[in-house]
Amino acid sequence: MLARVEHPAAHPAAAWRRGGRVRRGLAVEARVAASLLDKLLACPRIGRLGLNTLLSTAGLGVRALIQAGYLVLLSRWMGAEGYGLFAGSVAVAILLGPLCGWGVAYLLSDAVGRDMSALGALWATALVQIALTGTVLVALLLIASVVFLDMRLSIGAMLLLGMAELLALPVSNMAISASLAVGRGVAASCAMCVVPAGRLVFVSGFMLGGWRGEPDHVAAMHFAGSVAGALGAMGLVWHLGGRPAWRRRRSLGRTTRDGTRYALGSLVGNGYHEIDKVLMLQMLGATAVGTYTAAFRVIGVFVLPIAALMGVALPRLYALGTSHEGAGLRRAIAIATLGYAVVATVVAAALSPLLPVLLGPDFAASSRYMLMLVPWIIPFALHQYSAIALTTRGLQGARVAVDATGLLLVVLLNLWLLQVLGRGGAVVSLLVAEVLMAAGCWAVLAASNRRAAKA
Repeated sequence: MLARVEHPAAHPAAAWRRGGRVRRGLAVEARVAASLLDKLLACPRIGRLGLNTLLSTAGLGVRALIQAGYLVLLSRWMGAEGYGLFAGSVAVAILLGPLCGWGVAYLLSDAVGRDMSALGALWATALVQIALTGTVLVALLLIASVVFLDMRLSIGAMLLLGMAELLALPVSNMAISASLAVGRGVAASCAMCVVPAGRLVFVSGFMLGGWRGEPDHVAAMHFAGSVAGALGAMGLVWHLGGRPAWRRRRSLGRTTRDGTRYALGSLVGNGYHEIDKVLMLQMLGATAVGTYTAAFRVIGVFVLPIAALMGVALPRLYALGTSHEGAGLRRAIAIATLGYAVVATVVAAALSPLLPVLLGPDFAASSRYMLMLVPWIIPFALHQYSAIALTTRGLQGARVAVDATGLLLVVLLNLWLLQVLGRGGAVVSLLVAEVLMAAGCWAVLAASNRRAAKA
């Protein structure tokens, strides 16, 4: 039986009021981002892209507020140690997340971006791929947890987290890709928010009921909210006319073969964000992970608009390829991405001292780590832009090679620097790897441009 306990200090309304200054800062950042991205609308060739970028940015702004609320609730409810154990366990599942669907999101963006009538067939293909690969990945997660992880949640809680991150969340992410592929920015914005909102609602209800913030209990609410959000995302795609065309879906063999390079690229391109938390939990303990992860998640809010722009641009860049119009679009995206990154860096640095006010005294050290992570935003933006450019120009293999090298570097540096510098070692490892990955992708792009100029 779950134990009830009064927890007035963790009351969500009080925590939300304490975060008022941070929310106002995020609002300023969102307005500046919208102003920068609004320039895309002025160009008639990419007006639709600019509009959908703004809609997606608005959706990500709402999502950022929801995630900020979720972080505030969990940090104040669970404390640094409890949150660290939960966050470190979730990171293990997130590591495997890019493999779920086996690259089918890119296949959907490519096919539907060229022919919107293919949505039903590709949506059915995506759901089957998610169900099959997600089930396999959940099983691998449980085996890895038992064999390799000394510090983690119970196996039952790991099962719930696995299903939340490897089955429910990928459905929501696929709904975002489907919405953007058919040019429906409003639907994409809604799809971005349904899973975070579901998690916030379920955890808030559990917390307001006076239940104790045990990590296993939070895992159950995290799962329930994820399932509710996934069902909402499926309803959105249905509303767009994306009824699964089961008889026209692509074969499993073809989808797996075509999606392999994208799956591997997503794994190495996103895994380096989370591997440090898994290693830190085993090497430094739950409290260290809690304070570091809280800082990283807040910084993650600031880079969400970059993800919005890349997601919106992907189908259009696929369609334009290496044409002159595609080159102009890439230049506009590069300018918007870098401009936003500069603004986000300044705002994040200004807000970093407020983290203990927002999250509670257990997270006093998080301010320092957030300030240390601020320089990461600009190389992250450059890396994301150049990586998408490689993918849409048929250079996915080069992207995978660069990102795989970066992931390996992150692992090796963390194994060394976490022992030497503690949590600061994770920051140094991330910064070094991000700069080198950005430089590597840009070098490949430059070489490709020189070859094209000679042809």
